[in-house]
Amino acid sequence: MYIKSRISNVERNMLKLTSRIKSIIIGLVISDGWIQKRIYWNPRFGFKQSIINFPFIWHIYNELAYICSGNIYLGKSKLRGNIFYSLSFQSRQLESLMEIYNLFYTNTGTKIIKPELFEYLDYICIAYWIMGDGSKRNKGITLCTDSFSYKDVVILMNILKIKFDINSTIHFEKSKPRIYINNKELLKLLPFIKPYFINHFLYKINN
Repeated sequence: MYIKSRISNVERNMLKLTSRIKSIIIGLVISDGWIQKRIYWNPRFGFKQSIINFPFIWHIYNELAYICSGNIYLGKSKLRGNIFYSLSFQSRQLESLMEIYNLFYTNTGTKIIKPELFEYLDYICIAYWIMGDGSKRNKGITLCTDSFSYKDVVILMNILKIKFDINSTIHFEKSKPRIYINNKELLKLLPFIKPYFINHFLYKINN
């Protein structure tokens, strides 16, 4: 556990995102992460996972610890009579997160995919996107893009094709569009994304 101290606004504004951290956050925002912004306040990044994925959220927290003011929190929810435990954390409110916030959010705070993502998406982003929201299926990967519209998903697929030569298809799960990358296309990505995977999630990309 990290012992955090209060910092001044000047010190907070000096906290910048490295290119690696920026890519990690972008990949997580495409998956289950979010960036929250209140009027007159700088945005902050948040992430939440099931407690069974503790190795993943611990890994991410250690990557982002220098921009966080608190520790990981345990949460509990009840669904259909079953108790579920989760782990979450949030970053400090940082001016340096505004670039990523503007990349994903509208003026009303709705998360969308903008064509400008083309310039940002890299193999680090894809690795954390798959770790955060991918599930193994038929030796390929399904990306659970349920929070995005059909148009958003098509933009993501086009970026994957044009920038990385990755062909993908849309599958629907409970009327929600999801991206499927088959085994042949996943093998194209594997040499570039595997170095960024933690052991906990290697099963998603190993056949």
